[in-house]
Amino acid sequence: MSRSVRSAGEPPVEWTLVDLFAVLWRRRVWIGGSLLFFGIAALADWALATPRYRSTAILEIQKESQGAFGLENTTTDRATTAISDSFDDNLTLQTEVGVLESDALTLEVIRNAGLEATPDYFGQRSGGVAFLHRLAFWRKPLEPASTPLAEAPNRRYEALKIFAAHRKIAPQAGTRLIQVSYADPDPARAARVVQALVQALANYGFQSRSSAAAQSASWLSGQMAALKQQTETLDARAAALDRASGDYGDDPAHNPVLARLDSLNAALSAAESNRIVREAIWRAAQSGDPDALSGLAGNPAAGASTQNSLALLQSLRAQQAQARAQLAESGKRYGANWPAVAEQRARVETLDKSVQDEVRRLGDRAHTDYDVAVQAENSARANFDQQKELASHLTGDAVALRLARQEAGQSRELYASLQTRLEQAGVLEGLHSGNFTVVSPALVPPPDHPTSPNLPLLAALAVAGGLGFGGAAAIARELTDNTIHTAADLELLDMTVMATLPAAIESRRWLRRLLPAPASASLAMEAAAASDFAFPAPTSPLAEALHRLRASLLLSHNEHPPQVITVTAATGDSRRPVPSSSEYVEPETPSLALGLAAVLAQYGAPVLYIDADLRSAPTGAFPVATGLSDLLAGDCAPEYAHPEAAPPLLSVLSSGPRPPCPAELIASPRMEKLLTRCRGDFRFVVIDSAAAHFAETLVLAQQSDAVLVPARAGVTRREEIFAIHDSLSRQVPHHAVLGVVLETPGARYAHA
Repeated sequence: MSRSVRSAGEPPVEWTLVDLFAVLWRRRVWIGGSLLFFGIAALADWALATPRYRSTAILEIQKESQGAFGLENTTTDRATTAISDSFDDNLTLQTEVGVLESDALTLEVIRNAGLEATPDYFGQRSGGVAFLHRLAFWRKPLEPASTPLAEAPNRRYEALKIFAAHRKIAPQAGTRLIQVSYADPDPARAARVVQALVQALANYGFQSRSSAAAQSASWLSGQMAALKQQTETLDARAAALDRASGDYGDDPAHNPVLARLDSLNAALSAAESNRIVREAIWRAAQSGDPDALSGLAGNPAAGASTQNSLALLQSLRAQQAQARAQLAESGKRYGANWPAVAEQRARVETLDKSVQDEVRRLGDRAHTDYDVAVQAENSARANFDQQKELASHLTGDAVALRLARQEAGQSRELYASLQTRLEQAGVLEGLHSGNFTVVSPALVPPPDHPTSPNLPLLAALAVAGGLGFGGAAAIARELTDNTIHTAADLELLDMTVMATLPAAIESRRWLRRLLPAPASASLAMEAAAASDFAFPAPTSPLAEALHRLRASLLLSHNEHPPQVITVTAATGDSRRPVPSSSEYVEPETPSLALGLAAVLAQYGAPVLYIDADLRSAPTGAFPVATGLSDLLAGDCAPEYAHPEAAPPLLSVLSSGPRPPCPAELIASPRMEKLLTRCRGDFRFVVIDSAAAHFAETLVLAQQSDAVLVPARAGVTRREEIFAIHDSLSRQVPHHAVLGVVLETPGARYAHA
């Protein structure tokens, strides 16, 4: 991860894991605020949400083993059993889930359970809930309750959305079990809704299977009527021949013509049976029902090509069921406008089209197979008739009688077999109208244990959401933050960091004792003069940091340490407000320059502190007759103050009254003469200058041996400190030291 926001000249910075944790710790206020916000939201939701009770039923989906049209082995005496594997179980489960989530089933449950009259739907709402509900539908008002739900699109859409939000259908992985549950403020109503949902599923299965069985039985009944008439005709013909010629009882095994006639007769029966099966498949394909066609899989009479098409259709149906389940789950979780939901909806439409195309191709193939079967039957019948004509000439009435008896017997057996299978299919269809078993019925949940709101879940979501949002906000704030935070940020800008002042400062006024507020402004000035130099303990972090800054300056040039040191500011804020005559002004916070002058005086050399910020209000901490503005405006001699609490070797030259043109006074020859005189009288001269963007600060930088620019962590912007450093580097002499002092959070100076 690299920071994308950086100032000119700053190279890209790659973040390590340690850097990331440092960023999160630095922006902990964002994370804490986010946790607080999400925690309050979770508590508000827990306190204001309506308690809901969830009732659950568990269904076991049964395996089904059936042939075409729900009839097992309609044309053969051999029983066949369909083998269900995990793919079939998953397909069945997804199909049942899709049926349970269908709009038609949902509308039936809403109507049967009377949910429209409840407060969750369109019943009486009170307070702000009613107002928000009216506000949400002011452009598209809901239809009146007298309009049927199927004819009220706005009301139907809202009802389906509400029901889907409270319903939960979850297949259990690795089993054929489905959990069906519903949440409602009324525990008894929650149980009734689940029971109505299960009953609606049972009714749907019964109706769909009964309809398929009725269609199959209707077509087969027509076929059997023709077969019955043919059998009766053959029986009548055999009886007539019997009366005319009697029963000769010839054995066809010793006659090649009769033997071939028997084989052709068997072939004709097989062709006729094959034609019936092919026609049945074609009729089913004409209905266009993929479920009916899926039941044809496994019938050995269907043929290899048809079996391949049926297998492909089953695969497409599985993909279709899975895609619909994913679409329903995504719609409930993310809403209909989520981009991924649109992609899944397009995939479902593509699979629907593929299923319909495969059904159409299967119908075309079935029709072709039926035509071929008809031609084969006609051909077998022609061969049989031709052989029968030949046999009739050979054996006369005896052969005709035998043939008539044989045809009549075979037709009678075929009719009886189909009739038996049809009757058995009707009975089995009635007994197995539902393909599921209720393992655990829906019970009324206990009133003392609502399912929602769930306080532990809300707390976990609040913590997760607070940490996630807070962390993201912290990282986003860090990536868009262009302020200085650490010394490394300054070093990346090719700046010299002279010292870093610590953040562990208990009081903003670290150079002054805590005094009670004086009764008047004059007393305040006296208190300030007496307390400005209450320096912190020698072992305190702040004292150590100031000593390190002093050492850095003295070691910057071993032979000739800087004598005139100018301390400017990175911001343009005024250091001192202008006091009014009627208000008490609390003693100001001493600047970094004053603290540096104090530690230099402790070094054992005379030090002069010059308050050269002529743009700020004058301070009353150093009450002397002559200030810097007076010296630069006239020819009077300088007058230095020596505060009692200050180190003995520290002298102070205050700023004096505010002049109308500070820049002209600082740039005047008198200022240069004053600094020359001070160089001879003092070992160190510390100048507390105005902000760096003022002209007088650039003039002072030209006459200084060292220039220090305080930069406050988290406040000073990168481009600001970079521009100031670049501007000062053009003005300071080549032998001068230009450095930055990083003030971490907690250090408060007048320049900051």
